[in-house]
Amino acid sequence: MEIKELIEKSNYFLSKNSDEILVFEVVVLQEVIGSHSDLYYNKENPIITDFEYDKLLEKLEYVENKFHIDLKWSLNVWSEVKESTFEKVKHSRPMISLDNTYNEEDLKDFDERVKKIVNNEKLIVNSIWYTLEFKFDGLWVELIYKEWKLVQAITRWNGIEWEDITENVMQISNIPKIIDYKDDLEVRWEVVLPISSFNKLNEEALKNWTKIFANPRNAASWSLRTLDISVTKKRNLKFFAYDLANFDDFVKKEKIVVYYDVIKNLEKLWFEVSSYFKVCKSIEQVVKEIDNFWDTKKMIDFDIDWLVVKVNDISLWNTIWFTEHHPRYAIAYKFPAELVRTKILSIEHSVGRTGTITPVANLDPVNVWWVIVKRATLHNYDEVEKKWVLIWDWVFIKRAWEVIPEVVAPIVESRNGNEQNIDIPTSCPICGWKVAKDDEKVRYYCTNKLNCKAQIEWSLIYAVGKTWLNIDWLWEKQVISFLEKWFITDLVSIFSLKDKKEQLLDLEWYKEKSVSNLLDSIEKAKNQSLVFFLTALWIEWVGKKTAKTLSKIFTKKEDLLEFSMSIEDLLNLEDFWPETSSSVYEFFNDLDKKDLLKRLLEIIDIKFENKTVEWWRFAWKRFCITWSFPWYTRDQIIEMLEKEGWEFIWSVSKKLDFLIAWTEAWSKLKKAQDLGVRVVGLDDIL
Repeated sequence: MEIKELIEKSNYFLSKNSDEILVFEVVVLQEVIGSHSDLYYNKENPIITDFEYDKLLEKLEYVENKFHIDLKWSLNVWSEVKESTFEKVKHSRPMISLDNTYNEEDLKDFDERVKKIVNNEKLIVNSIWYTLEFKFDGLWVELIYKEWKLVQAITRWNGIEWEDITENVMQISNIPKIIDYKDDLEVRWEVVLPISSFNKLNEEALKNWTKIFANPRNAASWSLRTLDISVTKKRNLKFFAYDLANFDDFVKKEKIVVYYDVIKNLEKLWFEVSSYFKVCKSIEQVVKEIDNFWDTKKMIDFDIDWLVVKVNDISLWNTIWFTEHHPRYAIAYKFPAELVRTKILSIEHSVGRTGTITPVANLDPVNVWWVIVKRATLHNYDEVEKKWVLIWDWVFIKRAWEVIPEVVAPIVESRNGNEQNIDIPTSCPICGWKVAKDDEKVRYYCTNKLNCKAQIEWSLIYAVGKTWLNIDWLWEKQVISFLEKWFITDLVSIFSLKDKKEQLLDLEWYKEKSVSNLLDSIEKAKNQSLVFFLTALWIEWVGKKTAKTLSKIFTKKEDLLEFSMSIEDLLNLEDFWPETSSSVYEFFNDLDKKDLLKRLLEIIDIKFENKTVEWWRFAWKRFCITWSFPWYTRDQIIEMLEKEGWEFIWSVSKKLDFLIAWTEAWSKLKKAQDLGVRVVGLDDIL
């Protein structure tokens, strides 16, 4: 099926309710799913998302049941590999899918079904315990060991036969080639590419104008199944064990009765397993763990698309048994799609606080993580050209957690000739001034730094936000309105809003109490730490980290007004690059900025640190947090420590000063201990 036709028919079936699909359309739907399977599994080039694929398959199973059509086709939708050069081998135990759910009610229904089967068999079971583990979004691989040695590695092909990829797998560093187990062992793994490695791979691809991957899973699959094993070797692929093909033989020999011990035994045999593994005493505890998982997921350097729930007691598995399609003793809790497909309707050229102009795609609205997304960033015009994104393109977008949605890649095959190029503006879309290109960077920017409305708006929104001056009741909408009404003109004028109290009370969103709260918050903002003050000044290239370094050179207000450092002097400061040094030098030597600074210093009382020897021991520390704390949220802890000048980082490395850990800390704690990073409790820090 041609790609254009495939997309049209996919959209048609996705827009239909299952009951609306007619009997003669079932064959077409089967062909659509088969074509998508071929693109996903064999060509590593999917043109719809996993969520959409699941929806199509769900509709197919529904209509096949409705019209009493043989279910065998929908239970095995793998397409025939037409161009693979890998040798085909039979595997000893078929790979079957898991039933899945996207909500907690289905988990409770699953629990009820399990209990009903157990009760019907009149088994004496006090309670059903479950395990909870990752399902990595990667490529299935089976490792076959005979007499201690790895002799073969195969990957899933069509559900019955597998491809022999032994030579490629031998290039992976964390695969044990010899194990302390003489009997035959057939270990099933998931091969994944860390998100950090995936991002670097796509960054290199953009530089070299080569293939951009839509997600880490496709990149991992391509890296593992390439005929050039040197490519596999240099990729930072990782493997995690989670199952065995000869499962029954293994548990019988090792006298294992619970699934938890299967994983622990694999770990003892030098196989790397998931760092996240829970045993839950009830389905309610499973639901609670899933609710608590969101913060954990943010810190994992791998794509996790499911959490797998399994009955822990292996003796119950044969009782609960299987359907034709999946085991009844396990279910996958799937997360909402982070990658979705939609169409670009137009391009808006957005002007930021530094004047940088960013192309933003206006989208056909689409639901991502329970949020309707209408816009997505394209970052810069060089990336638009390298990714070859056009107006009216079908594209993949992602919105990981609270990050602004971004366009990942266009679906080039879906184009029909009506698409339009995205042109770089020659004048600012806001103020009309000339647009210039930074020779050393990829950015285009408005040259009207002092009077561009967009730059003024965003600099003030940025300055009054929670992270810096933290002025409550003065948000984006209010800042824009106050500028339009001339209540404020710059940062200094915000501190004179008390003189406009009557005008504020005339606004529809302000009442006596809210105006009082606003003015109180402005008064509090007059007391600032030097780091927060420097960051709020809107010096280009100066963020929180750079402001911390810069604050070390000032001991009193006069130092700010009598700035005497040269660009060369600034370059000697930690983490100061040429563009940062030039920007800081220009700011403190610009007459207009000096006037603004002088007026601010007459209003704001800045706290200059008493830099004693003891203070320097604890200033500018890097910290990381693992697990949740009962008295404070993670964000509250980060906010407290950042106000003291500390720096929060997501991962554990040798550069880390402290890991703040709670009682149930896991992989981060182990890594910190291995690296000799100091581990402390929250009470120690406070």
